[in-house]
Amino acid sequence: MRKKEIILTSIFILLLVSFSTYFSFIKNKNKQEDLSVMKNEEMETVLSYIKNTKDFKAEYEKFYSQINYHPEHNFFKEINIFLNLQYTPQEINTIYDFLNSKNKEKLLSHEKIEIQNYYNIKNFDVDKIKRYEDYKSIHNCSLEEAILKVNIGLNHDFYTQIEQIEIQEDYTVLVNKYRSLGNYEPSDLKSLSYDEKYKLREKAADAFEELISFAKTENVYIRPYSAYRSFEYQTALYNKYVEKDGKELADTYSARPGHSEHQTGLAVDVWSEGHTEITVNDAKWLSENAHKYGFIVRYTKENEKITGYIEEPWHLRYLGMDVAKDVVNKRLTYDEYYDLYIK
Repeated sequence: MRKKEIILTSIFILLLVSFSTYFSFIKNKNKQEDLSVMKNEEMETVLSYIKNTKDFKAEYEKFYSQINYHPEHNFFKEINIFLNLQYTPQEINTIYDFLNSKNKEKLLSHEKIEIQNYYNIKNFDVDKIKRYEDYKSIHNCSLEEAILKVNIGLNHDFYTQIEQIEIQEDYTVLVNKYRSLGNYEPSDLKSLSYDEKYKLREKAADAFEELISFAKTENVYIRPYSAYRSFEYQTALYNKYVEKDGKELADTYSARPGHSEHQTGLAVDVWSEGHTEITVNDAKWLSENAHKYGFIVRYTKENEKITGYIEEPWHLRYLGMDVAKDVVNKRLTYDEYYDLYIK
């Protein structure tokens, strides 16, 4: 009797599994059919909607049914413009699926541009396509690298094609030899405990105090020797260096007025306690730990061609903990990181 019960139970379980598999198959099949119907209905939506508007053009009727509907302002007008420019429905679908609004708007005012190689590159700019192609050809690099370098400005000489920074108060503001702060002055400067003449913006100051305190627990003793600098101060400093070493050499280690990170109130230079420089060991400690408190070592030897500055292991830039950690983990200069992830 015991053996018979086991057999019956096994048959019952087998039947349950079979029915479950069958119903799952039917459910998935119906789901796929529903999705297919939804897709067809969506494709038909553009045609059915546009037929009832003044934007309908009979010569494009066969194309409308191939274009996916997007509930954007002036969508029907825009797809007509793209069709006038000889973009295919497939290209139009890709434009709306992948391009940001700025690039899409720029395409509307251009002759047709072959951008199939750019669809999956988020940081490209339609207006710079020729420059990307030229840079790629000259430097024999990937398209992604060409886009990044051109966006930074490296297809021009330093201190040319300068952009005025509009949002100077942002803690992630990018300041370099192509981007100027003008005569900006931070509104929330705070003196450091080491010496009140050294100031940083409030969050940066608090983070720096934490960094200094933690460093001491690991027998690393560092102190600030330069923090916030005004536009006027940087002007006098830069002119002094130019008079001493000439403009070409001065530009490798000193920022021109308006282009210094110190003017943001988010940069601080440090020396090792008892020294008029930072020691090798302390510099190594900073490179490994500063990001834990929201700072990065901004100018490194391997990135001189991108930043335009010689190695400065003493120059720390505050970005906030999350961004600083991400910059370090991705092994990028802040110029590159800004273009890829912030701008």
